[in-house]
Amino acid sequence: MKLNHKLAVHAYKFDGSLYRTFEFPRVIFENEKYLILDLQNSRIISQAKNKKFYHSYSKKDSLWIIFKDEWYNLFININDNNKIIYYFNVATPYIFEEDAIKYIDLDLDVRVIDVNSQIEVIKVLDEKEFEAHANQMLYPKKLIDKAIEVKDEIILKLQTKTFQNVFNSDLFKQLDKIINKPKKKNYHGK
Repeated sequence: MKLNHKLAVHAYKFDGSLYRTFEFPRVIFENEKYLILDLQNSRIISQAKNKKFYHSYSKKDSLWIIFKDEWYNLFININDNNKIIYYFNVATPYIFEEDAIKYIDLDLDVRVIDVNSQIEVIKVLDEKEFEAHANQMLYPKKLIDKAIEVKDEIILKLQTKTFQNVFNSDLFKQLDKIINKPKKKNYHGK
């Protein structure tokens, strides 16, 4: 993928329904293991529980690391207190077609708050939603086991500092320089 290329990201649920779309995130880095998207000013279209879609825009510095062969992706956000929040999203490995990244969201998430390159809080999110969707959408046992295994693997990697290069503030500062370059685009990605 070319740097600065704008694309779409489609997150589906296991039943095939479109759950969320990100329009116009920009590719800012790619290597053999992952690509990094800049989400600032991306349009986000999400499906609410009442099956209606609502729109929003990502206005803060946000990066999205999409691993090529892993069963998760990673959002990196800076909150108002300059704390870095890492949000691991358990999901199938992505495919790329029709100028869009596509994957199945498996509901389980791991949120991490980082202060001065020190992991402060690790919290598993949406376990009840995962269980409900597994029953409702008839996840195969292999998929349920894989999602739980990946969640546990993420936590173990966090606890053993295997993800230390991701949480390295120097890396984030370098990426922040890329994000904060003056851009000639509006909220519609033009």
